[in-house]
Amino acid sequence: MATVRILQLTDLHVFKDPEVRLKGIPTRELLEDVVRHIGESGQTFDHVIVTGDHTHDELAESYQVVRRILSPWLDRLWQVPGNHDDRTVLRSVFGDRVSGVGQDRITFAFEAGRWLCLGVDTHVPGSVPGKIEFDQIDWIRQQIQWANPDRVALFMHHPPVDVGSLWMDAIGLSGKELLHELFNSERRIELVCSGHVHHEFSSQVGNARIFTTPATGLQFSPAGSQPTFVAAPPGYRVVELTDDGFSTTVRRLPVTRFSPVT
Repeated sequence: MATVRILQLTDLHVFKDPEVRLKGIPTRELLEDVVRHIGESGQTFDHVIVTGDHTHDELAESYQVVRRILSPWLDRLWQVPGNHDDRTVLRSVFGDRVSGVGQDRITFAFEAGRWLCLGVDTHVPGSVPGKIEFDQIDWIRQQIQWANPDRVALFMHHPPVDVGSLWMDAIGLSGKELLHELFNSERRIELVCSGHVHHEFSSQVGNARIFTTPATGLQFSPAGSQPTFVAAPPGYRVVELTDDGFSTTVRRLPVTRFSPVT
């Protein structure tokens, strides 16, 4: 198979009002910078995946802003929600890209050569922590059984492991032990890409290598017992899938234009 290139964007936190900032960071402006940077650098992607927190205020107007900014990739866009998303509103704006109705979980499944890529919805309405339940494990197993791929990649908002940040791990994923059991029994799951933590991290459970990706806006410190924000450029993840496996790297904008305020 030819190499399949995937762009992962996460934790956009866009507001309806372009003047509103998140801890001093103009999230809408920086998302526009990221998209512009990718276009000007000549990078092309077969698929673009947003792993949650499209907006911060969960307003339809904010999702419309996100749709406009991501318009170059609408024909290849896949999405799962984060804790700062409203499934119903997301569907109202991205109905041509997101299936289901109302507060039903938002998932996706597509084949990329010998790979199967699955979007897993960890969002719990009204809650910052996420959750995985038995029926979602069954869904993943069913998708793998139907497609019978050589390799599987999962994309989700909340990472399925602790990341070593006490405050962030406290608002992480409930039920992650269910995923660990799955990773240990289903060796074809080789890649997991997530967001939520606003910084880069990697781990491994079973045969699954697990990555978190920096936000397109506000960056968090990878350590500490309380929220700490850092001055670092926005980032995104590039994934390349081949018959033999995958490669992935985080790329950032070349400069830090804004510093967070506490």
